[in-house]
Amino acid sequence: MNEQDYQLLSQYLDGELNDIAARQLEQRLQAEPQLRASLEEMGKLDDRVKQAFAGTDKAPQRIVAMLRPASNIVSFPARRQRRAWQYAVAASLVAAAGVLLAPQWQQNAPAGPTLAGILETTPSMAAGWKTLADGSQVRPVLSFHSMDGNWCREYLLSVSGEAQRGVACREAGQWDNRVLAAAELPGSASEFRPAGAGDADAVADFLAEHAEGIPLSAADEKALIDTHWE
Repeated sequence: MNEQDYQLLSQYLDGELNDIAARQLEQRLQAEPQLRASLEEMGKLDDRVKQAFAGTDKAPQRIVAMLRPASNIVSFPARRQRRAWQYAVAASLVAAAGVLLAPQWQQNAPAGPTLAGILETTPSMAAGWKTLADGSQVRPVLSFHSMDGNWCREYLLSVSGEAQRGVACREAGQWDNRVLAAAELPGSASEFRPAGAGDADAVADFLAEHAEGIPLSAADEKALIDTHWE
């Protein structure tokens, strides 16, 4: 189990996965006892919340979401009125697309880890950071296949205490930044957080328009990293 799996289960319980994604998850549920057990536990949490609010107004959705063991960094609950793989959002944003990461983070940077290097070799993380050569910190949060045939990664970047969320895609051996937006730093990994809270519209819109299917599982992501994303 990883944080991406919890997000998928949360969407599944809410009926927010499209038919293809739901069938894919159901196949995994049949084959993975731990995933199935986690779904059962999350369902019990939902039931307890509904019982607690019985006889009063319906439990606020934000409370239901907070009581689930949802990811504090990976955010992809579907918007019901749009494509099934889209993030709910709540933050001001600054969009910056088309920035090639290789020149920005590699050629002129001091010796040490680069953003492109981290995206190339580091699995997605539920917590913690990788420190770059310039002192900023990065956390890869998920990987997915884009409709244009490239592999892409969403990441969280912290520079001097200011957070940004971005998506970069790998094309011709280089990581090309497709979108970058101001974001709020998530809490600790132990905190419950509503799926999608703090995400930026530019990132959410990019994912909704360009993501193909669901994010990679931890095993699939590791296999791609081991084969240099080929």
